Amino acid sequence: MSNEYASCVFCGEFVLHIPGWASSVPSYRLMRATWQEDHAFVVGSLHFSCLRASPARSEFAAEFAQIATGHGTEITYQAAGETQTVVQPGLGYVEQIFRGDECAIHRSDTRDSWLVQEHAGPWYVLDRPQLEDIAQEKQPRLDSGVERIVLPREPVANLADATLPELLDDFGVTDRYPGLAEGEPEYEFWKYFAPKRVLEYAVITTPPLPAEAAAFLRAYAPGHRPIDFDALERDEPRS
Repeated sequence: MSNEYASCVFCGEFVLHIPGWASSVPSYRLMRATWQEDHAFVVGSLHFSCLRASPARSEFAAEFAQIATGHGTEITYQAAGETQTVVQPGLGYVEQIFRGDECAIHRSDTRDSWLVQEHAGPWYVLDRPQLEDIAQEKQPRLDSGVERIVLPREPVANLADATLPELLDDFGVTDRYPGLAEGEPEYEFWKYFAPKRVLEYAVITTPPLPAEAAAFLRAYAPGHRPIDFDALERDEPRS
């Protein structure tokens, strides 16, 4: 685990990964910073609020969408004076089912999973449980499981008892999570490894889906057909 993953690639401040408000771009995605002259690879964490405010939000969104909505593509770049060719892996959300003023929604062609991506960049992954909640007009909840993050410095002394607002306030990044209270976050402390400042925790939230996405999915969810995995094995198209 590297310290760079704890800092926002846009503002440089600490990032606590919270579903719907912050995420990361791992190195194996081979995502390029197309807005930079050298097209360097983007690796690290980001606050979604920083992405929305960035002048590079459109380029970021386009590059992320290329990865998310494909099955992979070859890219070339210069390194050590030589041209390198690698395969940029795709996420397989190839079926666009909605495009509106604020976002687009794509469905995976290999599993029952949907990607909602704001045109400003932030994204939300919904699986069948979330879609079923939306169909029943319930608030979908995102649970990323246990996260492990390197803290930039020693935290408050009572870390195991600290609330999520207290933790964000301690690191001075509360303003990077606007509207988080409306997401009704459920925060749980798991473990803290002091020698390397590694925090293990879990957060469950209601993501701030664009209103147009929520409205579309409420109408779409009751009639969607689960993927026919037998058909996939036979390499037959899904109707």
